[in-house]
Amino acid sequence: NLKSKQGDVTAAFLHADVEENENIYVHMPRGFSKPGKVLKLKKTLYGLRQSPRAFWKYMVKKMADVGMKQSNLDPCLFVGEKVICICYVDDLLFWARDESDISKVAIQLRDVGVDLEQEDDAAGFLGVDMVRDPKTGLIEMKQTGLIKRIIDALGLDDGSVARKLTPSSGDPLIRDEDGDPFEGDFNYASVVGMLLYLSGHTRPDITYAVNCCARYMFNPKKRHEIAIKRIGRYLKGTANRGLIINPNKLTEEGLKIDCYPDADFAGLYGYENPSDP
Repeated sequence: NLKSKQGDVTAAFLHADVEENENIYVHMPRGFSKPGKVLKLKKTLYGLRQSPRAFWKYMVKKMADVGMKQSNLDPCLFVGEKVICICYVDDLLFWARDESDISKVAIQLRDVGVDLEQEDDAAGFLGVDMVRDPKTGLIEMKQTGLIKRIIDALGLDDGSVARKLTPSSGDPLIRDEDGDPFEGDFNYASVVGMLLYLSGHTRPDITYAVNCCARYMFNPKKRHEIAIKRIGRYLKGTANRGLIINPNKLTEEGLKIDCYPDADFAGLYGYENPSDP
């Protein structure tokens, strides 16, 4: 079983050097100012447009310096001899068979200048809770906090609200230009955004229903309001469900995933006007 640790880079955007061909000047801070004088930046600062990319290039170089090679398939994945690391801006997630190997990499990163603060086990990362079953080794990824916010935003937090067994009715969700207007007291686009983040991380079961609702973010009708609330009712009944990963089923070729496409897009193919995007 892999051991995990989280890490956070303190004041991330202050690490990278300003490129030699760039001249960036700032006013001297209050209490240190001198008439007619300004300061030339040597390091990037928060607020500069180039700071995020400069920090990322800095991290890629520092990772390489400690033997962590950037993956060709995912630029956020770094693979070492005994440790793998996922880097999302200034949040790092380390995995290894032996926890001491993670500590060694963390120490090496500090030695090359990365102000890394090592945290506890990866119980959660970017809002995703990861729960490991010590007996089976299964890892379940959940986002119960986000689901609760979605339910609250939709006004479905009342205990009397009926739950749904499926996220979609199965009928095609069309534009419905002449349909009844949207009457909800919630931000449709905001809820769609939360649902997209949820479906892309731990709840692939709602992906199709969410994508249908996302087509009408800027001009939703009553039909779309009903559809998105149905997803909320479904989530209310399955809030504690998540994506289960079984590391024991890794093969020599890697993780095997079976995919089953729907050739007619769940009945939507040819249903609408071909000119309707």
